[in-house]
Amino acid sequence: MKQMKQWLMVAAVVALCGTMTGCKGNAERPVNGTMESATTVGEAPQAVLDAMKRVNLDERYETLMDDKTNGVAVYSLLNCSDTVSSEGYGMVVARGDVTTALPSIRHGRMPRARYDAATGDLWILGSDMEGTGVNVERPYLLRFGDDGYATVVTSIDPYKMQQALCEALTYTIDGQDITLMAQGKPLTTVTNTMQDMGGFMDDAIYIGEQIAYGIEGPLTVQVTPGVNFVVGKILHYDDMPTISATVKLNDDGSFTLSDFMAEGAK
Repeated sequence: MKQMKQWLMVAAVVALCGTMTGCKGNAERPVNGTMESATTVGEAPQAVLDAMKRVNLDERYETLMDDKTNGVAVYSLLNCSDTVSSEGYGMVVARGDVTTALPSIRHGRMPRARYDAATGDLWILGSDMEGTGVNVERPYLLRFGDDGYATVVTSIDPYKMQQALCEALTYTIDGQDITLMAQGKPLTTVTNTMQDMGGFMDDAIYIGEQIAYGIEGPLTVQVTPGVNFVVGKILHYDDMPTISATVKLNDDGSFTLSDFMAEGAK
């Protein structure tokens, strides 16, 4: 009889916890990813391929970078003609008199480029996805051959970066306070100010809709986590910081993350 009473008490506690997220307390949880698989940029539209069969750097192109000291420039194709858009595809790299057409790099709306003369690395930031509340960038690493032509060495698929960040980032929730951690170390604590969303979902923190990069110095990734509330699966970013990390990218496409930091609220 005593054992039966103990079992009934345990069952009651389990049932209660099934209806109250508070029973989880402030247990550490991994962040979740919005992307379910690798992104597929695909091949450039035929109009872009046709327009770039013979590179003519006219008014259809925008200059992203012009490093006159090292004789390296990068251009993005804005339009195939007066009536045909490039749909965000098409890059040209020039070194001296040699131009390399890269029609299948999707530059998107806010591409950037930087040439590191010390290493010979050319970085180009393109976009795999963009829209309202969505900005998912892809960094490309290029190098020049002895003939002056540029070759894409590797790039980082956003899904792979998301998954690496999901392994590194965790969080706890205590009341309205969200503490974000990276590789087991606390980064920052923010307080939720949204009071009409019905509380947090059990899986409250997601990443994947906003992944950007910095190429001004060493390659860095910047991700803004979103909060998922019970009233609907729409991520909210108002109170959330941007988390950054240094990326060491290898030629085979593998990478490691280090030096995590959190800055402000979005």
